[in-house]
Amino acid sequence: MNEKPKTARSYRGNVIDDNLVLSFNFKFLVNILLIGGSILYGWFSLQQRITKLEEKILLADRQIRGLLDKHMETEREERLMLEKEVGFLQKKLNVNPFSWKWRDK
Repeated sequence: MNEKPKTARSYRGNVIDDNLVLSFNFKFLVNILLIGGSILYGWFSLQQRITKLEEKILLADRQIRGLLDKHMETEREERLMLEKEVGFLQKKLNVNPFSWKWRDK
Protein backbone atom coordinates (compact mmCIF):
# COMPACT_ATOMS: atom_id res chain seq x y z
CA MET A 1 0.00 0.00 0.00
CA ASN A 2 0.90 3.59 -0.44
CA GLU A 3 1.93 5.07 2.97
CA LYS A 4 2.53 8.65 1.90
CA PRO A 5 1.38 11.37 4.34
CA LYS A 6 -1.71 13.27 3.29
CA THR A 7 -0.90 16.72 2.03
CA ALA A 8 -2.96 19.56 0.64
CA ARG A 9 -4.90 18.73 -2.47
CA SER A 10 -3.22 19.59 -5.67
CA TYR A 11 -4.38 19.49 -9.21
CA ARG A 12 -1.88 18.05 -11.55
CA GLY A 13 -1.93 19.57 -14.99
CA ASN A 14 -1.12 17.99 -18.27
CA VAL A 15 2.42 17.30 -19.17
CA ILE A 16 3.60 20.14 -21.36
CA ASP A 17 7.08 18.84 -21.86
CA ASP A 18 8.88 15.78 -20.68
CA ASN A 19 10.56 17.72 -17.87
CA LEU A 20 7.81 20.24 -17.05
CA VAL A 21 4.70 19.49 -15.02
CA LEU A 22 2.37 22.25 -13.79
CA SER A 23 0.58 21.66 -10.52
CA PHE A 24 -1.71 23.97 -8.56
CA ASN A 25 -2.06 23.69 -4.83
CA PHE A 26 -5.62 24.83 -4.07
CA LYS A 27 -4.95 25.59 -0.41
CA PHE A 28 -2.01 27.80 -1.32
CA LEU A 29 -4.08 29.55 -4.01
CA VAL A 30 -6.92 30.23 -1.54
CA ASN A 31 -4.44 31.58 1.03
CA ILE A 32 -2.91 33.90 -1.56
CA LEU A 33 -6.37 35.18 -2.54
CA LEU A 34 -7.36 35.74 1.09
CA ILE A 35 -4.14 37.59 1.88
CA GLY A 36 -4.45 39.71 -1.25
CA GLY A 37 -8.09 40.48 -0.46
CA SER A 38 -7.31 41.49 3.10
CA ILE A 39 -4.48 43.75 1.91
CA LEU A 40 -6.80 45.43 -0.62
CA TYR A 41 -9.56 45.82 1.99
CA GLY A 42 -7.08 47.37 4.43
CA TRP A 43 -5.76 49.75 1.77
CA PHE A 44 -9.20 50.96 0.73
CA SER A 45 -10.42 51.36 4.31
CA LEU A 46 -7.28 53.36 5.15
CA GLN A 47 -7.78 55.52 2.08
CA GLN A 48 -11.42 56.13 3.01
CA ARG A 49 -10.43 57.05 6.57
CA ILE A 50 -7.83 59.53 5.34
CA THR A 51 -10.40 61.11 3.00
CA LYS A 52 -12.88 61.54 5.87
CA LEU A 53 -10.18 63.08 8.06
CA GLU A 54 -9.27 65.56 5.31
CA GLU A 55 -12.93 66.59 4.99
CA LYS A 56 -13.18 67.08 8.76
CA ILE A 57 -10.01 69.19 8.78
CA LEU A 58 -11.37 71.41 6.00
CA LEU A 59 -14.64 71.87 7.90
CA ALA A 60 -12.79 72.71 11.12
CA ASP A 61 -10.57 75.15 9.22
CA ARG A 62 -13.64 76.96 7.85
CA GLN A 63 -15.16 77.17 11.34
CA ILE A 64 -11.93 78.49 12.81
CA ARG A 65 -11.66 81.16 10.11
CA GLY A 66 -15.25 82.23 10.74
CA LEU A 67 -14.65 82.51 14.47
CA LEU A 68 -11.40 84.36 13.89
CA ASP A 69 -13.10 86.89 11.61
CA LYS A 70 -15.84 87.40 14.18
CA HIS A 71 -13.26 87.86 16.95
CA MET A 72 -11.24 90.33 14.90
CA GLU A 73 -14.36 92.39 14.16
CA THR A 74 -15.25 92.65 17.85
CA GLU A 75 -11.65 93.56 18.68
CA ARG A 76 -11.71 96.29 16.03
CA GLU A 77 -14.93 97.74 17.50
CA GLU A 78 -13.53 97.68 21.04
CA ARG A 79 -10.32 99.32 19.85
CA LEU A 80 -12.27 102.18 18.21
CA MET A 81 -14.28 102.71 21.41
CA LEU A 82 -11.08 102.78 23.49
CA GLU A 83 -9.45 105.26 21.09
CA LYS A 84 -12.44 107.59 21.45
CA GLU A 85 -12.29 107.32 25.25
CA VAL A 86 -8.54 107.95 25.32
CA GLY A 87 -8.94 110.99 23.07
CA PHE A 88 -11.67 112.37 25.31
CA LEU A 89 -9.62 111.77 28.47
CA GLN A 90 -6.53 113.39 26.93
CA LYS A 91 -8.53 116.52 26.23
CA LYS A 92 -10.10 116.69 29.70
CA LEU A 93 -7.21 115.51 31.86
CA ASN A 94 -4.21 117.34 30.58
CA VAL A 95 -1.32 116.98 33.03
CA ASN A 96 1.00 119.35 31.22
CA PRO A 97 1.19 122.41 33.47
CA PHE A 98 2.32 124.70 30.64
CA SER A 99 -0.87 124.08 28.65
CA TRP A 100 -3.19 124.89 31.57
CA LYS A 101 -2.79 128.59 30.99
CA TRP A 102 -3.86 128.43 27.33
CA ARG A 103 -6.55 125.78 27.77
CA ASP A 104 -8.98 128.12 29.51
CA LYS A 105 -8.84 130.72 26.71
